[in-house]
Amino acid sequence: MRSLKTKLIVALIGSNLLVITLFALITPWKVQQHFIESAKQLHYQNFARMIERYIDHEHSWNTETDATRLARIALDNRPPNHADRPFNNLASGQRGSEQPADPSFQFALFDPSGRNIIGGKTYQPGEQVDQQTLTDADPIMINQKVVAYVLPSGTIPLTRSDTTYLNTLKESLLYATGLSLLILIPFGFWEGSKLVRSLKQLTTAVEKMSASHLEQQVDISTNDETGRLGQAFNAMNARLVEAYNRLEDSHATIAKQAEELKELSIRDSLTGLHNRRFFNEEVDRLHQEALRYHRPFCIVLGDVDHFKKINDRFSHATGDRVLQQVADILNNSLRDTDVLARYGGEEMVIALPGTTPLEAQELIERIRNRIENHPWHKISEQLAVTMSFGICDELDQQHFEHMLVLADEQLYLAKNEGRNQVRCLKQPSQTH
Repeated sequence: MRSLKTKLIVALIGSNLLVITLFALITPWKVQQHFIESAKQLHYQNFARMIERYIDHEHSWNTETDATRLARIALDNRPPNHADRPFNNLASGQRGSEQPADPSFQFALFDPSGRNIIGGKTYQPGEQVDQQTLTDADPIMINQKVVAYVLPSGTIPLTRSDTTYLNTLKESLLYATGLSLLILIPFGFWEGSKLVRSLKQLTTAVEKMSASHLEQQVDISTNDETGRLGQAFNAMNARLVEAYNRLEDSHATIAKQAEELKELSIRDSLTGLHNRRFFNEEVDRLHQEALRYHRPFCIVLGDVDHFKKINDRFSHATGDRVLQQVADILNNSLRDTDVLARYGGEEMVIALPGTTPLEAQELIERIRNRIENHPWHKISEQLAVTMSFGICDELDQQHFEHMLVLADEQLYLAKNEGRNQVRCLKQPSQTH
């Protein structure tokens, strides 16, 4: 079935036939369920009236004596030709006098305490049932209060009028299905042929475009969706050809812009340093190399001391200039092989491949001293800036994140012990 026309016709007929079939199956079932539910409600109303008459007469309910007495009343009132069916049709599946009762269906009636009043097919009058049985049963309400439970067994038989109605409904749906097929088949052939002719033009044009013959136009003059599709294709093709010509002329510019965009995606806009994303990618590689070749490797976390006070006292613009100057000092103090990034806020992070803890501590101490002694008054009078650092070189784990955690712990110690100092995991002594 390779023809698009055949596929469209089959899909159209099949989908409509499926809908009709589902409708033909579901509708009679839903109607039958409605009949059954109506019959159940009728029986439940009869049970409610029976119990209500008993309560009005005896002024008592929900005792063992009441259950026994009502069961006896129901037994005494059953018709002689229904020896196995209690209480004169009220406990049976019979609705009215249109058809005889079906012995395969009965109701079991229980009082609120679970004592059986009308046994049905399974229970005996006076038998006590558990709470689960009552949960499965339907409640009978009088004045918004549960006075009994009913448990149907079997399937409620339909009356002759209900059965006739269902059969008529099924026949009508069958005729409707046949009539729909008679209409759908020629209509599907007609519409399918029109659609396929238009689609063939579009397919041919697209195939030529894929063979590098970009400039293509189709002639579809219909006023339906395929006509609008043809117009849209022609407009799109014209724009595509124009864009392709411009693209050929500006390829070098676009390549340069793409490279610049890539650089912007890994740079912090304020300081010009690399951002956290770039740092994580580079340091993961450096960390793995250090593990593989047993080389020393350190990670340093630094944080500008009292940066919030600088912002509050001197302004956020001053705080931005402080971060920019700190970034310049750090950048000018490191090797090309080191990785420096702004990790967030006033926090900077440095990766030092091939560097021992002692070498790292000496380097960071020189940086700390340069920051402390920088002429910050040129930015703002009375401005003083210091920075605290934490260093970690532990390579025991497979991922570098544990080093960041340990470096952060050392930074916390430096902050906690007065700030403006360098703390190293393997060199715990403090230096100023």
